[in-house]
Amino acid sequence: MLNKKEQQEFSFLLKRAFDEDRVYGDITSKFLPGASRVKVRIVARGNYYLAGAALLPGIFAARSKNIRVRMFKKDASAISRGGIVCSVEGDAGAIFSSERVALNFLSFLSGIASKTASFRKIIDDNWDAPVRPMLMDTRKTLPGFRYLSKYAVRCGGGVNHRFDLAKVAMVKDNHIAYAGLDPLIEAFRHTKVIFEADDIKSAGRILSIKPYVLLCDNFNPRQASRAVELRDRISPRTLIELSGGIDEKTVLKYKHIPVDRISSGALTHSAVSADFSLEV
Repeated sequence: MLNKKEQQEFSFLLKRAFDEDRVYGDITSKFLPGASRVKVRIVARGNYYLAGAALLPGIFAARSKNIRVRMFKKDASAISRGGIVCSVEGDAGAIFSSERVALNFLSFLSGIASKTASFRKIIDDNWDAPVRPMLMDTRKTLPGFRYLSKYAVRCGGGVNHRFDLAKVAMVKDNHIAYAGLDPLIEAFRHTKVIFEADDIKSAGRILSIKPYVLLCDNFNPRQASRAVELRDRISPRTLIELSGGIDEKTVLKYKHIPVDRISSGALTHSAVSADFSLEV
């Protein structure tokens, strides 16, 4: 179920997509037999986790009120190659002219969900530390697709990081390079803050103000383990988050370390679109 922000973003993007593809000016559909009806189905061409299936009825309804969609799969569920997402029945021209828009939404979002689910499974199947970390996204999303991309991450079993700059303060390397670490430590001493550290020395100094999250950027396993030890001694309620180039190939280097969060921009910026087809 999409929340209000996700639905608003979808409505805006759908109008743009219809305008971009000029679905109401489809030349080919004008030459189809008049008043012809067709029944089609959307089929997976691979093994995926779904995101965007919930959008399909709205996409076809926006094209024509006479199109009927019957769903067989829900978002956040797995689908195997050859599996049917839904059937669609109605005016042939209306269905064919909105086919690409529907598949583009479904493929893009299911790609994100599938990558997230794959990454999440690696953690779940292999993590042997007493704490199993949350897998989180970032703000590295396609402009305009922020809410739907993060919805897809949730469909794949991930957790959303902050949605925008106004949600929570986050001090990163460029802020530190500009203002200096110590002045920023003082400035955020009484503020809920995610504070990035680039080495163990700075991590210890940051932990003195008991931040909400200590963001360990590009820490190797030895450094990450040391950061957890410092956190446990100085600020036990602070969450430890790993970031910086962590993906499905590198994450298991940290499996013995009880970190709380792992954030990966790759969930949204490097996901490969899933492959679906619409078949008569």
